[in-house]
Amino acid sequence: MQNNNISGLIIGQNTIYLDKVASTNDYLRELLSNFKPLAEGTAILAEDQFQGKGQRGGTWFSEPGKNLTASILLKPHFLSIAQQFALSATVAIAAAKWLKDKTEQPVFVKWPNDIYIANKKIAGILIENKVKGVQIDASIVGIGVNINQINFDTAETITSLATLTNREDYNVKELANELFLSIQQEYQTLKQGLQRQLERYNQLLLWKGEEKPFLIDGIQKNGIIQGVSIDGKLQVLTEGKLQKFDIKEIKHLIS
Repeated sequence: MQNNNISGLIIGQNTIYLDKVASTNDYLRELLSNFKPLAEGTAILAEDQFQGKGQRGGTWFSEPGKNLTASILLKPHFLSIAQQFALSATVAIAAAKWLKDKTEQPVFVKWPNDIYIANKKIAGILIENKVKGVQIDASIVGIGVNINQINFDTAETITSLATLTNREDYNVKELANELFLSIQQEYQTLKQGLQRQLERYNQLLLWKGEEKPFLIDGIQKNGIIQGVSIDGKLQVLTEGKLQKFDIKEIKHLIS
């Protein structure tokens, strides 16, 4: 474990580097549960995360030393529980903007917070919130980005920065600092207003306006994504009706 101070940043100003950890999110949560005072923006960056968490209870598998696996502590006290999706949208915007700069390719967000390039997943985000009353007291922002890894069990649906740019010598720590800065900038924008961030998120939505197949309540149906509402629900036009779904009710059927 190694600590590093990055001057001029809040996010990543205190970065704890770990050689190996099951989950950076779990590690950061344990630090918080020990009642240790941690500054907002404290980050955990792991060389090897062997049991990373994904959406829908899944896991994020990462080849040791090849990818960016990190967790960030934020304290968005200005957000209520009902507004928590705005933070998820903001982190997704930051990751998408950064990846677009790195790849010079169109980047999309597959609701709620997977990042896609060329119809393949390159990054995933998982945010776990601690609430106090009706406000968010603390947020653990977990993010994994495929960087130098080029071999995947499901290569037809997964990609990496190395695959997209034909380069396998990226410095993960340097890239993490760039990503932290992008998140920092978008986090400041979020403080200025939620609606603008939601609009920007909706502009990045994968499949928006296209008729595509979904699994809805266990049944395959075609639908057209219209957008995401402020409460984080996916709005889909299906069978002639506009319906709203949460993450457990609908799934993209990506071949």
